Amino acid sequence: MSKAFLPEDAAVDEGPLVPPRPAEPQPITPAGHRRLLEERARIDPNDEATRTRALVLDSILATVRIVEPTLVDGGAGFGCEVTVEDESGAIRTYTLVGPDEVDPKAGRISSASPLGRRLLGQQEGEVIEVERGGRKDELTIVRVALAK
Repeated sequence: MSKAFLPEDAAVDEGPLVPPRPAEPQPITPAGHRRLLEERARIDPNDEATRTRALVLDSILATVRIVEPTLVDGGAGFGCEVTVEDESGAIRTYTLVGPDEVDPKAGRISSASPLGRRLLGQQEGEVIEVERGGRKDELTIVRVALAK
C-alpha cells in the first residue's frame, strides 16, 4: 500500500518488498525447480545484499507445483523442447516452461506466452504462423522432444 494512504504517524515496515504470487500454484519443470533450489542454497543468509532475493525464492518455491515434461498426442507439451525454422532458414530451440523459470536467452519461454501457446500441441513438420515485430512469420516445427 502506498504511504500516501496512511496517516502520517502510521508505522510503515520498510523491509524488502516481495512481489505477490498468484493464488494458484504455478507450474515448474523439475529442472527449473532444481535451478531455483540450487540458487537458494548458494545465498548466504547473513548477506544483506541477497536477502530480498532469498525471500523471493522462498515465496516462489512455496507456490509452485512440479510438472513433469510431457508430449501431448505426439505434440509439444509443458516442458518440451521445440525446434523451429523460420522463413529465412534460421533455427531456434525453445523449451516450454512455467513463468518462474523463463530465460529467453537460454530459449526457455513461458508456455502461457503468445509463442508458447502457439507451440503447444504442435508436431514435427507442422507450420504455424506467428506475429513478430508487427509482421507475420511462418515457423516450421523441426523437432519436438522432452526437455533434458
